[in-house]
This record gives sequence, structure tokens and C-alpha cells, in this order.
Amino acid sequence: MQFTKSLMTATLVTIGGFAAMSSANAASPTSSSFGVSMEVESICTVNAPPVDVLLAATEAGTATEAVTAETALILNCSKGSIATIGLTPASTTSLDGTGNLKGGLLGEELVAYKLTSVSAAGDAWGTTTPVKTAAFENYATAISTSIFLTVTDAADVTPGPYSDTINISVAY
Repeated sequence: MQFTKSLMTATLVTIGGFAAMSSANAASPTSSSFGVSMEVESICTVNAPPVDVLLAATEAGTATEAVTAETALILNCSKGSIATIGLTPASTTSLDGTGNLKGGLLGEELVAYKLTSVSAAGDAWGTTTPVKTAAFENYATAISTSIFLTVTDAADVTPGPYSDTINISVAY
């Protein structure tokens, strides 16, 4: 009988423990949260660099402002960004957008030119007179900016090839 009483007591204690555990598990679920954050950095990339400009051949001493060519710089920048584009001819490191095509005797003869935007007849475009793009609607929509190169003197030099390099800076 003692054994049955002990077994009955152990059974009730065990059932009571399960009931207590069940009621603890049946309580309202708890909740928690955590934050998520990310820094989106501003970006501006050259989608397509300008293609090299090949000015039309001209006879020595007869070049005019009609000797002009156009290329374009295509950028993709962060939404809302406005890119400021500066151009610097390597021949002069001029900040006003004027440069020289070098060639001729000993590569020291010069043919003057200027860089402009919008049209060949516009104001010179350098780094002291940079060109600003419109605000970018989104990164995927590129903005193309025209670059004109126009000869500004008579090219009264020794016949042959003349060239220069234009350095581009983009701030955003």
C-alpha cells in the first residue's frame, strides 16, 4: 500500500509539473525587434568617355572657326546630384578652356583652339568656367553633355599632324 501511495504521489507531482510547464508555455508570446540601416553613398561615374575628336583637314593658313568638331561626355550620377564638369587642355594647363594643338617643326608649332558647350560659338569651357548638368533623376538615366572643340586661329603652320589631350574633372 505504501508503494501505491508513493506511486500515486509521484504521479500527481509529475502531472502538476507538466501542468505548470504547460501554463507557462501558454502565456502570451513575447516580442522583440531589431533595426536595419544602410548608408547610401553618392556616386558619379563616366558611362561613356568622349570619343577622340578628329577635326577636318584644313589647308595651312586657312583654318577658321568653321573648323570645329563635337564629342560628348556621358555620366551616371546619384539621384538628385548635379555634376560639375571641368576641362583642362594638357598643352596649356589653362583653366579657361583654351589650348593648343601641337605639331609641326620639332613638335613645337601651335594651333589655338577653345572648348565650349551647347554650341561651337559659345564661351570657352574650362575649370574656372565649368559646366553643370541638370539634376539626375536617377542613376540609371544618363546625362550626355556636348563638348565642342573649335580652332581659333588661321593655322599658319608647317603641314602635318597636330594634337592635344583634354583632361576632364567631374565633381558632384
